[in-house]
Amino acid sequence: MNPITIPEKRADENARQYAYRVLYDAIMSLDFPPGMQLVDAELSEALSISRTPIREAIVSLKESKLVEVHPQKSSSVSRIDLDAVEEGVFLRLHIEQAILQEVIHKADAAAIARLRRNLDEQQEALDQEDVNRFNVLDNAFHKQLYLSVNKPWTWSVVTKIVTHQDRVRRLQLRLGAEQLIPSFREHQQILDAIVTRNAEGMDKLLETHLTAGYRAALPELIRRYPQYFSL
Repeated sequence: MNPITIPEKRADENARQYAYRVLYDAIMSLDFPPGMQLVDAELSEALSISRTPIREAIVSLKESKLVEVHPQKSSSVSRIDLDAVEEGVFLRLHIEQAILQEVIHKADAAAIARLRRNLDEQQEALDQEDVNRFNVLDNAFHKQLYLSVNKPWTWSVVTKIVTHQDRVRRLQLRLGAEQLIPSFREHQQILDAIVTRNAEGMDKLLETHLTAGYRAALPELIRRYPQYFSL
């Protein structure tokens, strides 16, 4: 098993939830890269829990298309499926276009202040070339859009569908901080639209924001990491 830092089990989670959280985070961060074998016994020892919650977590991850279960063999982290990437993007784009229209017309001063603080932190992360921190803040910015119009469940559903695209985005960070500058500038345009209550052009901007960067990076990512993709 790839060496990773194992977090402590939280008081509010059972063994299955703990196993799911650790495995999910390791897969999404690429600490457990696509194609890696998942051996129950090794995971059980590393997490200091029995194999049963490990297997239950793997079943849940299989339903999210993050793990493949091989009969009579160990499981493995699923490779990035480009069809799954595009399907996730299709869903997220159409939902987020509707969300943004609602945010532009309904966001209150407190929501706008939270988005502005997030952008300030994004600028700091770019200045420090801290791509991992920027990625966290990027996701938090979009989550805040959903929360601004009381749609937390919608955000939860979307994040479960876009896991293959999110792994591409995580891989894209390896190409350097300059990859993130267009995304930051588009976030600024989104906030400007919310502040001015002007939705003109936002559907197109959001389509560019959610698709252009990773699609442009894909050929280079596939060239560098062909073993991570299901082609």
